Amino acid sequence: MDVPETRLTALGQALAHPARVRILALLAQEEKCGCALAEVLGLDPSVVSRHLALLAEAGLVTSRREGPRLLWRLSHDHIPLVLACLARL
Repeated sequence: MDVPETRLTALGQALAHPARVRILALLAQEEKCGCALAEVLGLDPSVVSRHLALLAEAGLVTSRREGPRLLWRLSHDHIPLVLACLARL
């Protein structure tokens, strides 16, 4: 039951927090581990982890394991363009 309204609502909720938008902007530059994101954002790693989980649930980010680290990246190349378009509204 993934109707467009449901999908758009989930995306809107994922973008509703400034830290999550900042995470997406940082991941648009390069993939990063949660600890690096926490350091740049000045947030506790557990808070960043919750934000990443919500972004992943919305389909905006994915992760891959590299040794002991979990590296995060945008799930689609067009996400920065979509964010830029939304910012212009």
